[in-house]
Amino acid sequence: MSGSQLLLVIGGLILFSLLAVNVNKSIANSDLQTSNSEYISTATSLGQSVINKINTKAFDQGTIGDPVFDPTKMTPANLLGHESGETPATYNDVDDYNNFTEADTTPRAGVFNILVHVNYVDDNNPKTILTSSTSRTKRIQVAISNQFMKDTLYMYSYKCY
Repeated sequence: MSGSQLLLVIGGLILFSLLAVNVNKSIANSDLQTSNSEYISTATSLGQSVINKINTKAFDQGTIGDPVFDPTKMTPANLLGHESGETPATYNDVDDYNNFTEADTTPRAGVFNILVHVNYVDDNNPKTILTSSTSRTKRIQVAISNQFMKDTLYMYSYKCY
């Protein structure tokens, strides 16, 4: 074998090696994307399940028996949360879920941590959170995190009265 043929063989081996490395990277990236999609899908399902459960509850403790026409008669913004003695099984209104946490374990992705925040928002501008007054609209924010997910997934729902 002459020197030029040897250089061609070495060049071919280098090109083949680079191709093999790139194929392996592509396969690894594909597996990572598939896993991330599965984690996000699972987190979305868990978050939607919590939102669905919350939306079946009454708007406010004050609206359970009789209609309330004056928003100032509703639970004050600084007192949002469950009433004394209530447990998640006995929550009866939306704001009982304020600061609710839950850890849900799945077979393939492990533990998903769920955190809920409930706030009053401006009826005309739902991006504005009200910290010292009430309104006829509450925003439910559900944050879902998992050790395998790069970012926390946030889901929002609004309940109006």
